Amino acid sequence: MRRSLPLGLLATIAILTVALVPGAAQEDHAVTIQSMDVRENLYVISGGGGHTAALITEDHGVVIVDTKLAGWGQSIIDTMALITEEPITTIINTHTHGDHVGGNADFPVAVEIIAHENTAARMEETEAITGQAHAQADRTYADRLTLFEGRDQIDLYHFGAGHTDGDTIVVFPALRTIHMGDLFAFLGPPYIDVNNGGSGVAYPDTLEAIVAAFDDVERVIPGHIPPPPGSPIYGSSACRPSCSGWSGWQEVVNYAQFNRDFLDSVRASHTAGRSVTEAIAALDLWSRYPAYGQNRADANVEAIYDELDR
Repeated sequence: MRRSLPLGLLATIAILTVALVPGAAQEDHAVTIQSMDVRENLYVISGGGGHTAALITEDHGVVIVDTKLAGWGQSIIDTMALITEEPITTIINTHTHGDHVGGNADFPVAVEIIAHENTAARMEETEAITGQAHAQADRTYADRLTLFEGRDQIDLYHFGAGHTDGDTIVVFPALRTIHMGDLFAFLGPPYIDVNNGGSGVAYPDTLEAIVAAFDDVERVIPGHIPPPPGSPIYGSSACRPSCSGWSGWQEVVNYAQFNRDFLDSVRASHTAGRSVTEAIAALDLWSRYPAYGQNRADANVEAIYDELDR
């Protein structure tokens, strides 16, 4: 593995524009790579869609979690080539949305693509990769799948519907780190993609099942929440002894409680016979969750009402 790079090059990687095209188009494919672990084998690549995680394993090459928007896969390939000579062998897609699977098509055919069985079925209809057989899932699972062993071990879990009906969380046990995908994308009401099986009623149950399943998580890679100011970038000594600037497990615990409180409020309004507009007005969560945005609150109330009316 190529890890000992000159400091000047490390700084370059941190702000690297990796699209090999001139002019303004190059700006469109700028990515930032940030270190997540003291051993510097787990990275987050930001820009171009959802957060991509890259694990350089000891014996199984490089594993990529989510590949961003269509056209951004080469950015991931080029960035990782500056860090390691190990080949990219595996892609894990956390769900079907184009900003997480669109880059699949840029990777070699030999790269194995893994997704939950529901996601795999929906990927066939995802516009960014539809009709591209090599961008579709090669391997699927139902509830849990373990890849590799020892420090290379990666566990994939599906706990139920939420953002979609095929959400995968990716656990790196040796690093005590979890990639949550868009089940934990932003601080605020989640995007419930009802057209892809998402459920506002099931969302709190799914998050609570995740919280109950793990008690030793240090770091969380969210779907989209940007790294906080000053969080360590690749090559920065700030990542030792740990990258504490990233989301921690308590934020996921709090997020699960927020979604439970949201559902409880909406369900109470529905039971009381209030209209959707009245249910929205009755939401009283924001003083308890001052850091949370309110985007999608109205849409989520309506989506939950639709579910409860079925």
